[in-house]
Amino acid sequence: MTEKLFGTTGVRKIYGEEFDIDMALRLGETLGTHLGGGTVLLARDARITGRMVADAISAGLLSTGVNVVRAGVIPTPTLAFITKHGGFASGVMVTASHNPPEYTGVKFWRSDSMGYTPEEEMKLEKIYNEGKFATASWNTLGTESVLETAVWDHIDETLKRCDVEAIRKRGFKVVVDPGNGAACVLTPYLMQQLGCQVIGLNSQLDGHFPGRKSEPEEATLGDLVNIVKTTGADLGIAHDGDSDRVVFVTDTGEVVRGDRTIALLAREALASAENKIIVTTVDSSRALDETVEAAGGSTIRTPVGDIQVAIKVRETGAVLGGEACGVFIFPEFHLAPEPFLAACRLLQLMARTERSLSDLISEIPKYPLRKTKVTCPNEKKVVTMKRLSTVLPSELSGVTDVITVDGVGLMLERGWVLVRPSGTEPVIRITCEAPTDKDVEEILSQAQGIVEATLSDM
Repeated sequence: MTEKLFGTTGVRKIYGEEFDIDMALRLGETLGTHLGGGTVLLARDARITGRMVADAISAGLLSTGVNVVRAGVIPTPTLAFITKHGGFASGVMVTASHNPPEYTGVKFWRSDSMGYTPEEEMKLEKIYNEGKFATASWNTLGTESVLETAVWDHIDETLKRCDVEAIRKRGFKVVVDPGNGAACVLTPYLMQQLGCQVIGLNSQLDGHFPGRKSEPEEATLGDLVNIVKTTGADLGIAHDGDSDRVVFVTDTGEVVRGDRTIALLAREALASAENKIIVTTVDSSRALDETVEAAGGSTIRTPVGDIQVAIKVRETGAVLGGEACGVFIFPEFHLAPEPFLAACRLLQLMARTERSLSDLISEIPKYPLRKTKVTCPNEKKVVTMKRLSTVLPSELSGVTDVITVDGVGLMLERGWVLVRPSGTEPVIRITCEAPTDKDVEEILSQAQGIVEATLSDM
């Protein structure tokens, strides 16, 4: 019996129900067998299960003759960057990203800092299910060592890629909310290096995520918004559990959607770029396309997932890539999500223009966008989406185009709607954008009704 391991990005499962230590051991053996040698960088986020899962993965790797360097609790972007910077054969991050604390998981990173592609994940899955792992003899087992400088190496390299002096001169006040996740060990210290006055919120590592839900979005960032406003801060910064995402809050307390921040940074980057391509996913706002086009660039859309963005960025030589959820990829640095350089570039723009973030972001259009989800068992997703690909275009009103890059995307006379199966949860996600609140609510309600009716008929 074969087992489906990978979702949108890596392996994410509920510990004790879908994931156990034996699975972690086998994942280590799988990667070691796939690599056939070399040294792997291994790290984890703050999750309660992280240390023992990492121990099991390390044991699996060592048993195949692969060496392991342990980096402790660090952000996923740091793991990816150091994998490239340190010349490692691969990187392994024990994390379930922004999922709730009962989840655990594993992300695999290539030597060039990009996540494993779907094709590479399929190779790992095949090895895992066949169970024919390499076994080193007692005197050729891998060795384990520790790397303690990963965070500061990442900070140092990040500072080289922004105008530190301009930022320091402004003396910004910044509120940092890592959400009790891995960014606790990096973002506050990076901001201090930039001469910022730092106010910490949820800044102690805690795998229970007691401060707020791990996913940073408007509904979960009320405390951050209040502190930014009451302290007169210039910027709020929020991360998810493994800090591959970042969401910014303006000086006036607005939680800025990631695609609008991408648009702002893209406009700046395109001014001096030779290759004027920006890569984003199918669920980003049309405001991004409009901003990029006005700046003389073009936008390419990919399926949801930072690896999909990274693949297309590498393929096209794009200047910038990102996702609306708060993912930013700067290919001149590395090919993994890079929230820390995104924060630096935002502060740099504020410093050089001597304008507030609220002022700068006001130039990026903002259209009402809503999301919802409908429960759907994982085993029913394929047949449900196949049926929806016919039902949705025929039953939704005002359809002008159908896009099937990822799920079913419908361009409408008054907006757009995207219906796609989640790669991490047993749900079908629905995203809608339209010119007015009334339009978006009507379209979202209609789309949700069609999805629910389709599921009930099956």
